[in-house]
Amino acid sequence: MSKKTFKVLVDYGSYGIRVGSCSNETKKIDSNIEFLVDNQKLEKQSHKNEIIEKLVLNVEKKNNEYLDEIHLMADTPDILPVYIMNFDKNNDQLLSEDIFENLIEQAKYQINKNYSQHKIIHTIIKNYILDENVFNELPKNLNHKKFAVELLFILYPKIFLESVKESFAKQNVIIKNFIFSSYAKSLFYIKGINNDKTIFVDIGYEKTCAFLFNKRKLEDFKILSIGGNHITKDISKILHINHLDAEEIKLNLDNIEIESYKNKDEIELIKKIIFSRIEELLEISTLFSETNKNLENIKLVFFGNGSKILDNKFNSNIMFNYNINLLEENHIETFLAGQNILENTNNNEPNKIYQTKSKQGFFEKFFHLFN
Repeated sequence: MSKKTFKVLVDYGSYGIRVGSCSNETKKIDSNIEFLVDNQKLEKQSHKNEIIEKLVLNVEKKNNEYLDEIHLMADTPDILPVYIMNFDKNNDQLLSEDIFENLIEQAKYQINKNYSQHKIIHTIIKNYILDENVFNELPKNLNHKKFAVELLFILYPKIFLESVKESFAKQNVIIKNFIFSSYAKSLFYIKGINNDKTIFVDIGYEKTCAFLFNKRKLEDFKILSIGGNHITKDISKILHINHLDAEEIKLNLDNIEIESYKNKDEIELIKKIIFSRIEELLEISTLFSETNKNLENIKLVFFGNGSKILDNKFNSNIMFNYNINLLEENHIETFLAGQNILENTNNNEPNKIYQTKSKQGFFEKFFHLFN
């Protein structure tokens, strides 16, 4: 089999399915294609198959080579995080990295045994514990009596993975790797943050992912079953209008007083619905523990399609006591984030730094330039 020119990454989102082709020679994203998704039809297998068929044909034509494998970036509200600490005692032998690898493999075995309906997507080493000391990285001196490794496993439901695999298999394409998209992007963007503690919040269609970083190392994360679509549902239910009209109102909030046929009371009600849900989302997504309740020194970064509702001329009405940064994503960055995960799967060294420019204000916007 001839060597492929491109590594193809697919960002399988609720708002759109995007494809990036990464040159195996230059490691740069050579091209990207986007296919808009009708969320109301996405649950239908026939709609998925139609989009994926177009995707494969377009990628093959653009890259001028046969597409038989991809790396898929996807989130699901049913992601399951599992924390585990595996430990052992030293029997007067010199510790080595192999012993810790064995601890990790033992933990994986227990996860696979006890979570048979799920599959491990990412294994994250949070800390190494040697005697009573905690290390972010494995030290060179390994002469200790007790040792342990603290792990975070990110699991996806097998039923979700099999469904996506089946859709691509119909086009003779296999999924070589699954990547937790929100996690990959947070790891990528943290490289440009010069703050001890940072919280990234990715607001999606039906879910929100929040990641707490301490000194650029992931400390905690959570999945919330609330996203941008919940605001649309609230508007639809309270105003007794269909989903499409509610979405239109939400996305055009800045112009609601000019373009809307609603009266003043209805406009105020719409604002109240949207801002109440936003305030709830801001509060619960940024609270990880009582110790982090004061967010004064924590940088808050919001991204994702659902976060666009935060950027409007009425944002002074939002009751939230801390500045937040609204990150402007582009598709190239998303694929670079996926590429970064693939290149560092077995590498626990600190991440390289990508500089990020920002300006002060209630909503600071990040712009990234990649050569």
